[in-house]
Amino acid sequence: MKRSDRIVGVVILIALMLTIVSWIVMHRTRGAVAVVRVNDKVVATVDLTSLEPQTLHITGVLGPLVIVADGKGSIRVAEATCPDQICVHTIPARSPGDQVICVPNHMVITVEGKGTGIDALAQ
Repeated sequence: MKRSDRIVGVVILIALMLTIVSWIVMHRTRGAVAVVRVNDKVVATVDLTSLEPQTLHITGVLGPLVIVADGKGSIRVAEATCPDQICVHTIPARSPGDQVICVPNHMVITVEGKGTGIDALAQ
């Protein structure tokens, strides 16, 4: 391997790392808050910008739910008493407008905050 090949490899690695870091910084939502509602009543709010993981124990219509905010900007349902466990297998909510819903427990987690307002782009 020639010296010029190594230099090109290092330059490509640096460019890739800068791209990844800039993407993470651009897509990090500042001021995002997750609001947890049961029967349309707010039972908890979670600051998603906090770096510390949080675990919430919420009581739904069918029984207890365990909600986890991972400290990296997302929130999800870890445990639920609903029969199908759809809310447990839903991807974590992280961007304003994202929701995790447990219909049998009448529980909704909504991420609120300042977002881009763009859901998708089409040409």
